[in-house]
Amino acid sequence: MNLVREYTREIITFVGIGLMCFVYTDFRQLAEAQSATSAHTVEVLRSMDARLQQLEQQQHSHCPTASRHED
Repeated sequence: MNLVREYTREIITFVGIGLMCFVYTDFRQLAEAQSATSAHTVEVLRSMDARLQQLEQQQHSHCPTASRHED
């Protein structure tokens, strides 16, 4: 018990460093997961944008212009 009283600061320092390392690695894993998710989301949005552009081009090429019907 005297050993714990004598080295309280050192023990708390080592425990704090251990907790800091744990939090750092956990946060790093979270950041990597979010980065991967963001990259996947960007790819999905790009493919959706390309599909929408293709559909709009097909729609404009098959439909007559609206100005003819307005007259």
